[in-house]
Amino acid sequence: MWLSGFALVFLIFFLPETSAQNILYRRTRRLRKLTGNDKLKCEPEIVSENMTGKDIALMTLVRPFTLNFQEPIVLLLNLYIALVYGLLYIWFESFPIVFVGIYGFTLGEEGLAFLGILIGSIITIPFFFLYLRKRIEPEFNENGELLPEKRLPAACVGAFFIPLCLFWFGWSSRSSVHWIVPIIGSGFFSVGALLLFNSVLNYLPDAYPEYAASVLAGNDLFRSSFGAGFPLFASAMYNKLGVAWASSLLGFLAIAFIPIPFVLYKVSSRNMSFTVVAIANATSSTEARSANTPRMLERTSKFAIWQHYLHHTRLAFWLCVLVFSV
Repeated sequence: MWLSGFALVFLIFFLPETSAQNILYRRTRRLRKLTGNDKLKCEPEIVSENMTGKDIALMTLVRPFTLNFQEPIVLLLNLYIALVYGLLYIWFESFPIVFVGIYGFTLGEEGLAFLGILIGSIITIPFFFLYLRKRIEPEFNENGELLPEKRLPAACVGAFFIPLCLFWFGWSSRSSVHWIVPIIGSGFFSVGALLLFNSVLNYLPDAYPEYAASVLAGNDLFRSSFGAGFPLFASAMYNKLGVAWASSLLGFLAIAFIPIPFVLYKVSSRNMSFTVVAIANATSSTEARSANTPRMLERTSKFAIWQHYLHHTRLAFWLCVLVFSV
């Protein structure tokens, strides 16, 4: 809690605004103050003035659900991220069973077993940032745009590390094997989670820039639901099946989801034009389409790339916060 509180204060004072609509609104407000012309208004202001209470309720409460269940891309990726989140929390329940029950750690020593996850993140982040610099950054065009499917190759790699970690951890957690071996295996979960979370949570806003908040809200709902529900049966599962087979069951479940980023990468550019959102936009008027200009078009290329790195840094930071909190 104290680390989360520190992170909250840090972000409040040092995290800059990255919402294109909010930035545009602030610029308009400054122009009104400098020129004294109260008639100057930006598009977000005009849109907000015309919204009714019903529109706000539909946008904040209904749209996240409709996007989740009407958009196959959103549904599949949200299920995958929710699964990884649920696997993380159910897997954490095995740590006392393994390191206290099998290796005889004290409660303090058992907490140190989570350092493998932290070290896995620390090792992965520099290589991932190098990948962003060398492979992803050159893909941005002069308007700061990036094809959404360019985010997915890292997810395709990360998908293999989740089952690798679970199988390694499950079958090496025995008294005849040194305790460092399962700790080393636990680091692979950080590799997979970091690559998957960063890829998917950037892919969704890029694919649905007009509905980024709703898409990410639906993702949070799925993720939190799985994270809350999975640990409820963790102890019973590990006690009934044993550490090896319980971890293997989770590993097989992770294997079943591996094809998702590969399939989406292959068909994303073709299927995006047939989504419910795309059809709705295609049938709207010219004015409505211009009012829904993607946020990335409103940024310069330099600012878009900087914001891209900032988002990845923020996700990696919160992954470390999660590890320390546990």
